[in-house]
Order: sequence, then C-alpha cells, then structure tokens
Amino acid sequence: MGWSRAFIYAKHRLLRIADTTHSLALGLAIGLGVSFSPLLGTHFIQAGILAFILRGNAFTAMMGTFFGNPWTFPFIWWAAFSLGRFLFCFFGLGGAEGLPDELSISIMWDIAKTQPMELFMPWMLGGYILVFVAITPAYFVYFPLVHVAKKAKAGAKDLRQKKRKEEKLRASGQEVR
Repeated sequence: MGWSRAFIYAKHRLLRIADTTHSLALGLAIGLGVSFSPLLGTHFIQAGILAFILRGNAFTAMMGTFFGNPWTFPFIWWAAFSLGRFLFCFFGLGGAEGLPDELSISIMWDIAKTQPMELFMPWMLGGYILVFVAITPAYFVYFPLVHVAKKAKAGAKDLRQKKRKEEKLRASGQEVR
C-alpha cells in the first residue's frame, strides 16, 4: 500500500499547485531531464536550480526527477556514457580511447577503481547533453497532460460550486432550475 499511496498523494499534490500550465510542464520536464545527470544525490538540487533559472515550477521539477529510478537508471547511464564516449572519440579528446569496446560490470568497476576520471568524464559529458536534449520533448509530452488535468480540476470545481448553490436553494425552499 505504501507505493500506491505515495503515488496518489503526489498526484493530488500536483493537482493542487496553483501555477501556469507552462510552468508546471516545464518543471516536470526539467526533473525528467535532470535524471540523466550522473551526479546521483544532487538531482533535487539541480532540478530546483534549473527550474529557478528557466522559470519552471521547482516542486514539479523535483517530482519529475523520479523518472530516474532503479528501473531506468541502467538505461540512462548506458545512454549517457555511450554518447559521451562517442563524443570524446569523435573530437579526439583524451581519456576515452583507453576504454574497451565491450564493457561489463566487473571491467567498469576495475576502471572506476584505477582510473575513475576515464570513466566519469565521458559519462558526465553525455549525461549533461542528454539533460538538455530530454527537456524539450518531455515538455511537449507533459504540457497537454497538465493542461487536461487543470481543465478537469476546473470542471470539478465548477460542478461542486453548482451543487452547493443548488443545496442552498433547496435549503431555503426555493425552486432549483
């Protein structure tokens, strides 16, 4: 019950935020993008700072970082490292040419222990490029979703107000039209 309850709470919390559709969608997109950053443990901070700079909603940016999770991180890390390694080799930058073509967990662990920067620098470059590449398509996915949610919230609010008005009229003995 813990995860489902947390998801429901987060959904209700997001729906209660009074901000523009653009700001909310941008915040979510920034959070998703920041998930590509290899600096685990700093995603909330990075999302908040980037949301402040780009004028997105900081809370939704932090919520968006949950895109990065134990199920998605292996794919994110592979994409970031592969892109960074490709760019290092393409531009002839030192550091990535010593890496073997086939990497396994044990090989990566050995490289991380002996030459951490050789592994980390391509990962960092690819990760931060993917941060900014991911924000735009994520924004265009989140914007209509947030717009529909805000519209549904406004419709539900109007319906509640209409029912309250009808109840007041009934209580006072007037006819409801």
